[in-house]
Amino acid sequence: MALAGTLRDFSLADIFQLISLQKKTGYLTLKNETEVATVTFLEGGVVGADSLHKRLEDRLGHVLVKSGRITKEELAKALEIQKQTLQRLGYILVSEGYVDQQSLKAALAVQMQQTIYRLFRWKDGEYNFEPHDSVEYDRENVTPMAAESILMEGIRMLDEWPLIEKKITSFEMVLEKVPLPAPPVLDTRPDVPGVEDVLSFGADITAVRKAKAASNDQVVRLSQEEMAVYQNVNGVFTVQEIVDRCGLNEFETCKALFELTNRHLIRPVAAVQEEEQQAEQASFTPQAMLDKILMPLFWIAVVASVLFLPFHPFGHLRGSSSDFQRDRRILLSRMALARADAAIYTFKLLQGRLPNSLDEVASLKLIPMSGTSDAFGNPLIYQLNEGGFILTLRSPRDWPFKEAPPQDVTIASGQSGN
Repeated sequence: MALAGTLRDFSLADIFQLISLQKKTGYLTLKNETEVATVTFLEGGVVGADSLHKRLEDRLGHVLVKSGRITKEELAKALEIQKQTLQRLGYILVSEGYVDQQSLKAALAVQMQQTIYRLFRWKDGEYNFEPHDSVEYDRENVTPMAAESILMEGIRMLDEWPLIEKKITSFEMVLEKVPLPAPPVLDTRPDVPGVEDVLSFGADITAVRKAKAASNDQVVRLSQEEMAVYQNVNGVFTVQEIVDRCGLNEFETCKALFELTNRHLIRPVAAVQEEEQQAEQASFTPQAMLDKILMPLFWIAVVASVLFLPFHPFGHLRGSSSDFQRDRRILLSRMALARADAAIYTFKLLQGRLPNSLDEVASLKLIPMSGTSDAFGNPLIYQLNEGGFILTLRSPRDWPFKEAPPQDVTIASGQSGN
């Protein structure tokens, strides 16, 4: 029986069921745009699963190192022996005493399941089943898996995976433990019977109620799978690294992570950073941004204005009182100019555009309304132009100079491009 087609016409579950019912032996090859995988069947049972891009033996060695069952040095030596002898990696690891056969069988089973369950998530692709009288597989370390059990687990995974993906969005995401008053413990309690059980079996209902009350304590209890996953959550490991280390397949690991997240025992690291950013944004005010970011620019402008004054800032020590008052007001006017200039930059940062007037800047409380005028009570001159804006001080005839200057003498100006 040759079987070929696309997964849109014939699902992987249907293919597994057909091969299992007819107890076929052979190789099922599946291909999509990014991956090629092969599942090996022996009389309807699965005895192998491999991927061109994630080879079983490569994944096996990687996972054994990550889970601490062998060292990097032992894997390197085993791979060197494999190059020379072309023996299976599993055989070498056992014969060299790096891992016991039972642990190797368990690791191989997990990796095979992981490859197969990933195939169940394919939405499109091509398949081709080639029947053979016999197939090659690691007979010493692989126990045939019933296609029916894989099929049932695959269908369950397909039902639950969309829900899991809402919390566990990527194998690259990183999670961390939520601080708890006491660490979770492994749940070793026997199942507590329900009222239906009591009525059915005539048990002591008072004793059952006491057992139920005792089970409702404040201790956080985890299943064996949840505990294996929880112990590998540290704010550094990605989901894929947790999968590699905990000894469970991808689906079991992600399901445990989903449950732990729902119970608020773990959380994505990115969510913590987002909470901090939201808290920072909640405390943000335009004035705070001006003080924290642009106040240095303001003081630089003040110092520059003082350095380039056409008079000595302390000339009042040797001049008249009227000269001192005039010079002080000019200095204060330059400071008002510098503060308005910094406020315009803040407005642009907040609104994404330059203001149409200084009143618009004052409406956001970036400067007070009095900050739109100089120390003589004259409005600051603000104009938009093609290059950005011009901000100036002018010296009208009512300024207290001994000799009044022309009507439009520019004392200082600030300019910025878009």
